[in-house]
Amino acid sequence: MFLLALLQAPVAPAAVRDTIARIVQERGYQRSLTSTLFSRLWSWFWDLVGRLFREATASRGTYIIALSLLALLVAAAVARAVITARARRLAAGRDSPPATAGEILAQARALAVQGAFAEAAHRLHAAVVTQLADGRHVRLHPSKTVGDYWRELRAGGDPLAAAYLAYSRTYEIVVYGDGRCDAARYARLEQLAEPMLPLVAAPRSTVRAA
Repeated sequence: MFLLALLQAPVAPAAVRDTIARIVQERGYQRSLTSTLFSRLWSWFWDLVGRLFREATASRGTYIIALSLLALLVAAAVARAVITARARRLAAGRDSPPATAGEILAQARALAVQGAFAEAAHRLHAAVVTQLADGRHVRLHPSKTVGDYWRELRAGGDPLAAAYLAYSRTYEIVVYGDGRCDAARYARLEQLAEPMLPLVAAPRSTVRAA
């Protein structure tokens, strides 16, 4: 209904030309105009649009075509703005360095101090696998399970395989067992994780079992 009303309502050619001029003056279009070939094509297109606007008052068909071209230009400008914003968000994500094992361990300990022991256990495991990946013991992947990391360590004959197995047995109770983690269990997890976090584990968490 809105489009039908737009086609039936008269629009001043000068207003349409001003709207298109503001669109093409956007910075992204100006960078594209540095290409000689594109400049020629744009000049030809602009001349065509100008003729259509001049003839719009004499022909309803030409008037509709001119409005359609305007709608296409507006849609292109909106699409470009959306794509540019998405690209900037992705670039910002790539520019942010990943958290280190020490930073993740600090997050785990902060959660434990707050009493959020289950969340702390998950962050502790993230610190463990991050440290293992940094030392080229395993390769990180979001789809890998606790068992996947242990099998990778065992397959490579890694000396940390036994330590990870002992740690993972307690951690799996939190993940696949009762889903609970109290101060005692979290303290035990930190103790078992120490061989895999030699550079970032000290000082130990101040959380103590009740």
